Amino acid sequence: MSRPVYDSTVVRVEATGEHFSYLNNANGDWLCVDDSGVLTTQGYVNDAAIWRVDGAGFSHAVADVSIGATSTEIEHTTQLTLVGDAVSSDGRIGEAADFMVNHGPERLPSEYLAELREKGWVSLTSILSPSVVDDLQRIGCVDDYENESPERVNPIVHPAMTKVTVEPISLWIMREYMQTRDVKLGHPPGVSALTRDDGKREVQGWHTDFPYLWGTGDRVPLPSGDLVLGMQRNTCISEFTQENGATIFKLGSHASNAAPPDEWGITNHTFRRGYRAEHGLPYGGPDTDVIVAPAGSMVLYDSRTWHRAGVNNTDRKRGAMIQAFIPGFIIPFMDTSNMYKTFLESDAADQLTARDCKELDNLMVHKIMGPAGLFAITTDDDLTKRVRDQMASA
Repeated sequence: MSRPVYDSTVVRVEATGEHFSYLNNANGDWLCVDDSGVLTTQGYVNDAAIWRVDGAGFSHAVADVSIGATSTEIEHTTQLTLVGDAVSSDGRIGEAADFMVNHGPERLPSEYLAELREKGWVSLTSILSPSVVDDLQRIGCVDDYENESPERVNPIVHPAMTKVTVEPISLWIMREYMQTRDVKLGHPPGVSALTRDDGKREVQGWHTDFPYLWGTGDRVPLPSGDLVLGMQRNTCISEFTQENGATIFKLGSHASNAAPPDEWGITNHTFRRGYRAEHGLPYGGPDTDVIVAPAGSMVLYDSRTWHRAGVNNTDRKRGAMIQAFIPGFIIPFMDTSNMYKTFLESDAADQLTARDCKELDNLMVHKIMGPAGLFAITTDDDLTKRVRDQMASA
């Protein structure tokens, strides 16, 4: 019997229009206030690195510290003073340095993390600056750029792609949630554009994400308990709506440590030719949820969360950037090394901070340490051809 397209509970996350700010030095490190109340810099974002505009300067979001500024405008440089003294690039009093004022979050990182731990998902609503969102829409040829043709280049050479990939709050949250600093991308980054559904093509059914993949092969056959083996980050390049194919979830299902039920239409079944014609779309009834979020938002969720692809019933393409993150001891879903080498061969790094480049290296180069030293792990073209030939002959 054919199922309806949607009858899900709509979970709407609204933008407040108000944002904290980051203050970054030339290296890309964040100005922060340490536990003793002293200005310094650090290479990651937690509550210590969050500032709010306060008149002609900034006040710290948590600590009782205020600083003067020559500018508080987003994506502009500024020079800072503490009680009239110039702030140097390392946060100390000294020679005045330029800092970049950058678009920050609506809430404190600790608040996002607490919500993720409680619910298994959280929305970093409008976390990306409007300029980065516009660049992503241009790269993906969606929204105002949907009539343009995509460039035939590796998307990683676009600085906007790197800035989204290394977005600092989402990375800090995922590292805290997975309880490891060594977090990697499970597959290369890219932009997808979901076109209008034709009513016939097969769609992705219910599953959990990498590395679990329950419903699509069950790569982790048993529950991992308190050990979290993966997280997913869905970046809304376009606004995500129920009509344009926002992802459908069973929110909270990560805690069941179980696979989605076969009768809901799991991916193992729905990708078979003729499934949709016979059974309709996978289940999208009242036991499911659709997260509706503005462009520039990131939805983070535990990879064990049941979900499936939505369908686009509009005439506009819907842009997204879907990324899997794993602890460093998990084999990636796809090799990221070749795309990273493309980045190194381009001039993209010249348009980024040293901190951005270091973080991208951390995320995309998989390493192993053994008695013979440190090695980068990648795929082997000759052996890949050999195993593919073996599979074809079998």
